[in-house]
Amino acid sequence: MSVLENLDFYCVDYAQRVIGNLKAKAPPARLTGDEVAHFASKLLNVLYNNGLYACLLYLGWKATEGTPGEKLVASLLESQLVGRRGDPALLRLEPIALPIKEAGDSLEAGRLLSKDLDDLFLARDLLARTLMYVRYHAKTMA
Repeated sequence: MSVLENLDFYCVDYAQRVIGNLKAKAPPARLTGDEVAHFASKLLNVLYNNGLYACLLYLGWKATEGTPGEKLVASLLESQLVGRRGDPALLRLEPIALPIKEAGDSLEAGRLLSKDLDDLFLARDLLARTLMYVRYHAKTMA
């Protein structure tokens, strides 16, 4: 008999981690909760309308080409949610069991996820739920 994991708890935990790290790294005058919530909403829009791979591309693009606030939020979201090989990122957690443990970066992870529709939908749903929680937690930023 296997234990069924409630993956929503992981989404909540990682959303709290993202906001906690943003609070620690960005002074309130530099990055507001509304800006974080707006970025999470834009990312959700890309995820829902264009798919997981486009969302990962958008994250990578904003991490290098965005405003200073967007760069900070995008790089933190990418590292916490998808990460690189060996990172304790959400989609790489053992209980979630997605086939991306050996992916070197988020784009390679996206390619690996696209090979199986169930994995792709699970990853999309986990990212969407986590981004929604990030959006709500962002309102707590001072």
